Amino acid sequence: MSLLRKVVFLQRKLQLIPPGSSLLVAFSGGADSVALVLALLELKGFIGWKRILLMHVNHMIRGGEAERDELFCREFAQRHQLPLLVERIDIPSIAEKKKENLESIAREERYRLLREVKDREGLDLIVTAHHLNDLVETVLLWLVRGCGTEGLMGFDEREGDVVRPLFLVKKEEIVAFVKGKGESWVEDSTNMDVGYARNRIRHRVIPELKKINPSFEENFLRLRALLKDEDSYLREKTKEALALVQQEGRKAFLKLHPALQRRVVMEIYGVRNFRLVEQIINSIKKGEELKTAQYRIS
Repeated sequence: MSLLRKVVFLQRKLQLIPPGSSLLVAFSGGADSVALVLALLELKGFIGWKRILLMHVNHMIRGGEAERDELFCREFAQRHQLPLLVERIDIPSIAEKKKENLESIAREERYRLLREVKDREGLDLIVTAHHLNDLVETVLLWLVRGCGTEGLMGFDEREGDVVRPLFLVKKEEIVAFVKGKGESWVEDSTNMDVGYARNRIRHRVIPELKKINPSFEENFLRLRALLKDEDSYLREKTKEALALVQQEGRKAFLKLHPALQRRVVMEIYGVRNFRLVEQIINSIKKGEELKTAQYRIS
């Protein structure tokens, strides 16, 4: 199956999950997380993971639908004889107190809980079901809102203690895989609400792009690979530029290529907003000194 081949390829290439690892799997009950668990079970001998724990977070946002999702997760885990931990958190109340949107608060609290459980249970990795379409949607969102090359690369296959085995897999492959296994899943009704920017991109923008080129996602991966190589090269050059500017100050900064000037400013000032970066560069050109005591070479 296409999905399994891609998971195997990525595991061989990066060894996202080292042999003997204990895994905490973020499990929503949607097609993506169902496919992830089924793939991990089928590839247990190949990957060599030692222990698996599913974790479902009920955000208490969608009322009866959230209760339905929780029940599905419990039944799925019982049917496959897998341990499941359910955490409930009142996201609407937290969002109201913090005056922030539900989506960002839900993500923040979900990862906080995942890390708490991982540490408490003595697990090695958090495994999520993010896939290729998620990556493309994220990049298009950043592109529309304004971003640099970092935004154009989106998220990685592995970020710290978080790994994404379905990184190369398309949504259509996920659905076909789960159906092929005779399994069901739950649908989040809010995923169809095009009032959310990500959903507009998912249901309206990407289908139009795929009409132009059905291999849109694969072409994006090739572009991303090129960007990653160039970003790696520029990171090395940025380290050299930072060391030079640290020694010689503003005079050395002004001699840098604009691409390196932007990266040096982002490292020194800890900002990623393009307009703010340009404002800082213009201020330096007008005579302001750099904050040479606050370098953060990464």
